[in-house]
Amino acid sequence: MQESATRHLQVRHEDGVLVLTITEVRVEGEEVAEALRQEMLAAVDAADVRKLVVNFQHTRYISSAGFRPLLSLRRRLQETNGRLIICGLNPVVGDVCYTTRMVSPDGSSVAVFEMEPTVSAAIARLNRSAG
Repeated sequence: MQESATRHLQVRHEDGVLVLTITEVRVEGEEVAEALRQEMLAAVDAADVRKLVVNFQHTRYISSAGFRPLLSLRRRLQETNGRLIICGLNPVVGDVCYTTRMVSPDGSSVAVFEMEPTVSAAIARLNRSAG
């Protein structure tokens, strides 16, 4: 498993999936959001992958500006029929994501992003549904 890091991310490949772990405890403000967006897009472009997991295990808070990097990633992956699953949401980050309908806590409604509790579960889901 190859691993590297940028200022706001840990980047690794696992079972054919690119895993981006956000290292910021608080994802808020335009400066952090834009830096994170650039780092995420650069990692996806460098890896040339269609399966991506974004792990929030270290993140304790996300503001609305923090969704911009995720939406940019989603758009980039849609261009190549790729998929993105987010995971590792703590109760606070999860609540913000549920309230904004970025994810659905029980999968019963249409949401912007797919969600799994852990990186392992997200990788398994991406690989299970790979055609």
